Amino acid sequence: MKRLFLDEELENLSEYIAQHLGLSFPRSKWRSLEQAFSTAAKDLGYQDAQECAAWFTATMPSQEIIESMACYLTIGETYFFREPRCFDVLERQIIPEIVRKRSENSRTLRIWSTGCATGEEAYSIAIVLHRMREILRGWDVSIVASDINPHALRKAREGIYTNWSFRNPSDNFKDIYFRKTECGQFEVLPHIKKMVTFSRGNLAEEWSAPLFTGANTVDVIFCRNVLMYLNPQLAGKVVERFYGCLQEGGWLFVSPCEVSNPFFSRFASFSFPDAILHRKVCTEKTVTPESQVFYPSIHIADRGAPQNTPLPLPTPERREEPPANQEDLAMLCRTFANEGRLPEALIVSDQALAADKLCAGLHYLRAVILQEQGLSDEATTSLKKALYLEPDMVLAYFTLATLEQRKGKLSESRRHFASALSLLDRYHPDDEIPESDGMLAGRLTEIIRTTKGRSE
Repeated sequence: MKRLFLDEELENLSEYIAQHLGLSFPRSKWRSLEQAFSTAAKDLGYQDAQECAAWFTATMPSQEIIESMACYLTIGETYFFREPRCFDVLERQIIPEIVRKRSENSRTLRIWSTGCATGEEAYSIAIVLHRMREILRGWDVSIVASDINPHALRKAREGIYTNWSFRNPSDNFKDIYFRKTECGQFEVLPHIKKMVTFSRGNLAEEWSAPLFTGANTVDVIFCRNVLMYLNPQLAGKVVERFYGCLQEGGWLFVSPCEVSNPFFSRFASFSFPDAILHRKVCTEKTVTPESQVFYPSIHIADRGAPQNTPLPLPTPERREEPPANQEDLAMLCRTFANEGRLPEALIVSDQALAADKLCAGLHYLRAVILQEQGLSDEATTSLKKALYLEPDMVLAYFTLATLEQRKGKLSESRRHFASALSLLDRYHPDDEIPESDGMLAGRLTEIIRTTKGRSE
């Protein structure tokens, strides 16, 4: 990709974005920053990225300007029940504990999903609470989800998703909580949609929890894969604000790669199976390793808010000129796929493969996109290419086995399942599987054995 800015300009632009949006664009992300302004310039009618950046930084940016650029500067990579162990803990430990403690007092439950992107996390929380509706009968339950990206919030309010948002195959929740649309997508059922209120939220601004008044009002905050995109100074302030919003004993969920940050010094850390959570405790209390709780292994069986008026900002169709760098192309491909823009994702995946035909991960990503488009034969071809290049790719065997099973090729399906299980024997049950966005080897083994049994 041709350089669009001087290093000094990118440094100033990065600092401006950090100040007003809180997003961190270090030197390693400058290529992505240039791509974002190049795309924004085309969509918003500017001559080039330089002119677009000049418009953005000319004066103190209004909320409308910030939200316009947020569509290009943020990436909403999410799906339903991502990192399922977090939802296991929420359902089996945290909510029951809250219910026990408040059964005779205030029966309120407040959960905040911040950086909610297109809404999959918030609706996953809603599904968990709906499954717990008997013990929550008579409770005042609120789920608020916030994000700076108005395009993502519009999609979240619509509640319509492609198969790309169901990349965790552990449960049959899609059949229970969604209806299939005429165009083959999946819409959240109204009673789940009503449980979530979506709200604009900019973590760089001084705020309290959106739609929750006063401090100490929130029971659970989900802020996963958000802090890593903020500059360190802001991330520390955000965590302090979370602390102020939480009730005594309230819980903070962050992503596994964020749990060890020094920002959480005021919280007590608690270990659950495959998850570490932070909890607000009285400053007078001393939390020792002996006082921390280590819960037994958890297994879950199969398992909204008034409709807000969409923000008035236009949502133009992007006309990206893909970067030449293979890594950037792969990122753009995943972004398109996550937004449900599968034809565009497929085009970019082809361009990425043109830059690196020997990347097994790109062939696997292309296979997943083709599978979602119903092109099972083409997906099978891509999976076989991935396995030729990387014979130990567990997910490729698993995906290939499920494709063959659907086509009625049961003997081939069983063979691929067996190959996947053989490879999984090399992993510890708590190891994350490559290309899986966090799925553990033990969980995938359970899924394969269950799925494999249907063809025997």
